[in-house]
Amino acid sequence: MKLAYLSQGHLFLLDQSGNPKPIESEYGREVVQRSLNRQNRNKWKTEGEGALFNRGSLWGVSREDPTAMRVAITAVTKGSNQGQLFYALDTITVGGLFSYDVESGKENRLFHRENLHIGDLCQSSDHETLACSQQLPNGTAQIGICRKSDVEVVTEGDSLDKAPSWVPGSRKQLVFQSAGIARNANGYPVGLGPVSIQKLDLESGQMTSLKEEGEYDFLSPKVDKEGYLIFIRRPYEKPGAGGYPLSKLLLDGLLFPFRLARALFHYLNFFSLIYSKKPLTTASGPKTEGPDQRTLLLQGKIIDAEKAMREGTKEEGITSLVPSSWQLIKRDSAGNETVLAKAIVSFDIDADGNVVYSNGNAIYRIDGSGQPELILKANVVESLVVLS
Repeated sequence: MKLAYLSQGHLFLLDQSGNPKPIESEYGREVVQRSLNRQNRNKWKTEGEGALFNRGSLWGVSREDPTAMRVAITAVTKGSNQGQLFYALDTITVGGLFSYDVESGKENRLFHRENLHIGDLCQSSDHETLACSQQLPNGTAQIGICRKSDVEVVTEGDSLDKAPSWVPGSRKQLVFQSAGIARNANGYPVGLGPVSIQKLDLESGQMTSLKEEGEYDFLSPKVDKEGYLIFIRRPYEKPGAGGYPLSKLLLDGLLFPFRLARALFHYLNFFSLIYSKKPLTTASGPKTEGPDQRTLLLQGKIIDAEKAMREGTKEEGITSLVPSSWQLIKRDSAGNETVLAKAIVSFDIDADGNVVYSNGNAIYRIDGSGQPELILKANVVESLVVLS
C-alpha cells in the first residue's frame, strides 16, 4: 500500500519497503534561509552594545528565530498523475499549493500568496478538480476549489467548513464537515456549535444536511464506492463546559504569591542579562526552546498527550492519542449505522473500499473480516491519505 501522512507539520511517504520517508519542501527551506540571512544582516542590533539601544531588546521583545519559524505542510492528497502528490504549505505570512514528483523528488510551486492558509486537500477521482478548506482572516473557514492561480470559495457563512471529500461517480458533488461559530456581543468568537455533515452540489448550488445532532460532532465525512457514508463521531463539548472547579480556584489562590515572585525574578533576571551579560542564577540551565510536546491539537481539540499515553485505549499494544468515544461510523442509505473502530484520529478509503485509519500513534487497515491490521507505528499521525 502506498500512503502518505502528516505529523506535526511534516510530510511522510511510505516507501516500497513500508518505511516512512520524510518529504521536505524546497520552498520551505528557502523561506527559512532568507530569514537566516536577514537575521545575520541585523545581528548588530540584537548583540553586543547595539542591543542596549535596541528598543525591542529593552522591552523584552525577542529577536526572530528563523529555525523556529513555522513552516508546516498542512494538507496532502494524491496528484493528477501516478507518483505525484499535491500538498499545501503554510508559513506565518505566506501559503501555497505545491506538487511533488515522488520519483525525481522535484517540487513544483503551483501558486502562493500572502495570507493564504489551505488545509484538507482532496483530489477528485477523475483528477480534474482539487478541493480544499481555506482559513480566512475573519476566523472562518470555507470550502474552495483550487484553480490555476488561486482558490475559488464555494461555501459561505460564519462557520468552519472543513474536510471536503468528493462523492464517487460525481464530478460536481462533495461532502464536508461544518460547524457554526458562536460570537459574543463584540463579535469575538467564543466557541463552536456541533459539527455536522453537509453535501454540496456545485452545479446547482444546493446544500443538503446529511447528519446533524446536538450531542455529537461528525468529522471527516467520506462516501465509499458503494454509497456508504463513513465518518468520525465524537461527543460534542459545549463552550465552557465544566466551568472552573472550586479546587482549582483554591489552588490558584494558594500559588499566586509564588507565581508573582517568580515573575518578578524573571523580570530582574532579564535586566541583569541586558546590562551585565550575566544571569542572576544558572541553576536551572539553559531554557529549552520549541513547542510544548505535552499537548497536541488533533481534529480541532487540544489533547493532553501525557494523559493519553497513560490512560488511552490500546490496540495491539499501541496506545491511542484520543479516547475510545471517537468512533469510526459506517452509515447506509436507510440510516443504519455500524461502528467500525474506536479511538480514531483520521482515516481514508483505498481503491478496494477498505478503510485505513489512525489512532494517532499507528496506522491500521480493516481487512475483509472487519479486524484491524497494523500497517505502521508512527508518532502523532494527524491525517493520512491512501495514494494507491
